[in-house]
Parts: sequence; C-alpha cells; structure tokens
Amino acid sequence: MSDGASLICGFGDAAAGLGGMAWDLGEPGAVLLSDGEARAGSFAIEEGGNAAALTITAGDALLEATLSARTAELALERGPFATVCVAEVRSLGGAQTFECSGQICRWSGNPLEQAGTFRLITVEAGDALLLAAARGEPGVRGHGEEESHGWRIEGEDAGAFEDSLLSTQYDASGDPTRIGLELWPPDADQATRAAATRVAGSLLGGAGAGGTWAGLFRCHTDGAGGIGTYLLWRA
Repeated sequence: MSDGASLICGFGDAAAGLGGMAWDLGEPGAVLLSDGEARAGSFAIEEGGNAAALTITAGDALLEATLSARTAELALERGPFATVCVAEVRSLGGAQTFECSGQICRWSGNPLEQAGTFRLITVEAGDALLLAAARGEPGVRGHGEEESHGWRIEGEDAGAFEDSLLSTQYDASGDPTRIGLELWPPDADQATRAAATRVAGSLLGGAGAGGTWAGLFRCHTDGAGGIGTYLLWRA
C-alpha cells in the first residue's frame, strides 16, 4: 500500500454492531462503534506489504483490525486511490473477533483544501464496493450545490458512475441519521428507474470530532444488506 498525504479507512459488520473509522485529513480522528454506541477516539496505523494494522481507542474501548488488501490500490477517476480489504477484527481482551469488509482511501493532497464541505460514503454491496464523494465550495447550501462523483469496485475493476445523487437526513443537532444514494451508469436511460443503483442507509452509530463527523450505517443496496461508512466535514 502506498503512502498518501490524506487517509480515510473503515471497517465493520452491521449484524455485530461493531466497527470503526479512522482518518487523517490534516487533523487525525477516529470513531469506534461497539455495543450500539459510537464514540470519538484516536487511532494508530502501521503498514507493511499488503496489510495495515489499525488500532482505534475510545475511552476504555479498543478495536484492533488487520486490513489485508483484497484488491490492488485502484486510482478512481476524479477521486481517491482506493483499496478494498478484508478486515480481521479483535476487541479489547479478544471477547469479540470476526472478519468483515473494509477499505482504505487515500489522496495525494488534502481533499478539504479550499472546500466548504466534503463527504465520503462507502457501501458494501455484495461482492462490490460502492463509493461516493462530494465536495462543496465555501458557502454552499446542501447536496444540490456540491460536486459529486461515484464509483463501483468489483474485483480488480473500478468504474465511474455518470451521475451520483446523494441525500442525507439530519437530527436536530445536524448529524446524519439516514443516507441515500442514486448512482447512474454511463449512457443509462434515466427514464428507466431500474438502470440506477440505489442505496438506503440508517445510522448504527456516529460521533463528531472538531469539524468532522463520522458514522457507520446499516445499508441496503437494491435489496441486499451491508455496512456503510460516512464521513462528513464542514468548515
């Protein structure tokens, strides 16, 4: 795995209600989900060969995950470098161990530079990983004014969607509670609803640190279940 200036990684299992996210976008941060509660924390990562050892700590809770690359690092058009991983996860004391999906996304620069908002969503969709990113200029008001892109990774193949529509519902504090994606492949007939890939997600748990909020979601993609991660940064 290559070294990048900016990093977002995540892993989790919706059925177990356990997972985590870690990021370094100029300021590092992490969120740990355990026992139905998400808490902000810190992380450490060590990389070697095709694996990364990630540790997330939040108070007295700790998760260790070995993220082993399932694909080569793929350069996504107008997006990050992404690696789809298998995560072997151990909780503090080894009371819970399991294997789940994970991913690492990197940028050679900082995607937050001169931005007012930035979002990255990943969704486990069967054998594929869906990603969507959106960036807004300072002063934007919502998804409609953000530039968004989406991709699908399956095996060693990565392809970009032509149109990527994101939606977010928020609670009274402004934190996401539900997400939606509508991803249209190139040359699709947008009068035919079946042409799009649609994702709906409900929050398992999330937490904020500074201007960044991150959470894990229970997602359904065209009827199939999986885990989703969502990082939202606002200036």
